Amino acid sequence: MPRAEQEGGRQAGQAQKGRRRKVRDSINQYGVFPLKVSAVQTLTPYLTRVSLTGRSLLHAAAPIAEGTGPIYDAYIKLLIPPAGASGPTMIELDSSWRSRWLASPESQRGAMRTYTVRRSRLVPSIGLDESPLLGLLPAAEADLSPLKRPLPAGLQPEIDVDFVLHTDKQGQSGPGSAWAQQVQPGQEVSILAPLYGSSLWSSFQPAAADRNLLLLGDETAAPALLSILDCLPAQAQGSLILETPGPGKQLASLEEVRQAQARCPGLDLTILPRRAGQQRGQQLAEALRLAYQLPSGQGLEGVKDPCRSDEYVWELASQLQETYVFIAGEASLVKSLRRICLQEAQIPREAISFMGYWKAGRAEG
Repeated sequence: MPRAEQEGGRQAGQAQKGRRRKVRDSINQYGVFPLKVSAVQTLTPYLTRVSLTGRSLLHAAAPIAEGTGPIYDAYIKLLIPPAGASGPTMIELDSSWRSRWLASPESQRGAMRTYTVRRSRLVPSIGLDESPLLGLLPAAEADLSPLKRPLPAGLQPEIDVDFVLHTDKQGQSGPGSAWAQQVQPGQEVSILAPLYGSSLWSSFQPAAADRNLLLLGDETAAPALLSILDCLPAQAQGSLILETPGPGKQLASLEEVRQAQARCPGLDLTILPRRAGQQRGQQLAEALRLAYQLPSGQGLEGVKDPCRSDEYVWELASQLQETYVFIAGEASLVKSLRRICLQEAQIPREAISFMGYWKAGRAEG
């Protein structure tokens, strides 16, 4: 073959490989990881920390696998086993796994809920020495080469997952809250998380971390917002405002929260206790108006923005400007606070990230 044709063929082959690599890199590969509960800790009357460990986590995304400590706003899917299950939930991952899983009765499949990973560390191996991944997605495209790296002997990752304990108007706990209230060390559970070589699932954009920050959330957003506080650069400036069902001093007095505050003196942390019978978000709305010197006393009246059952309340800032707003929590509340930002504070839509973690009165999968 003439040299020119050889070169042309080589370039065409490289281009094709490059296209395949881009497709593969754009797919955030993930797996199911079987784990054991290693510790359960009560942080406040409404916040419980469950630590999970297993050598299988060495195949998870790097910040988890390498035990890097605090993690920026990263989340996993917890696969809560059904009553009477003898082991962690098993899922054969392929392109249709979710539809198959949802088609099964919850009494058989259990529940799937999203939770924040607060931090990770490496601890001595305690039993799941060669735990395999239970599945990969997508199977046809999965690049297993990052998983073939040398693994540390005698060590495995451990992660902390914080659970907000809450009930609905009928006093019933959701699956995640109920599980966290009764779970004991030694129990088995599985999570869905990105594989090593893929990025953690996250909504916060660290590139905006040294700008004028405004972070808002109810208690269900506390783990995510506090994980952000743990990781912000020391020069970060702005406000982090949480509304919680209990006294704010309980959360503010946690050693990890005090250390994070001391490290970021330019970021004001305000924890607002919701009074009995008070509407969720009422104090957040007033605090938001106060932060932007807007007329107060209106609460959420006039801006309440209910969610449709099929509505996806999730949008990330598209342009990092002088102000970066991050709102998370119950979906209708998130929409209402965003409306105050847009209509009253005149904050550009492109500067606002908003995440509806759940919808009042509706299950989340």
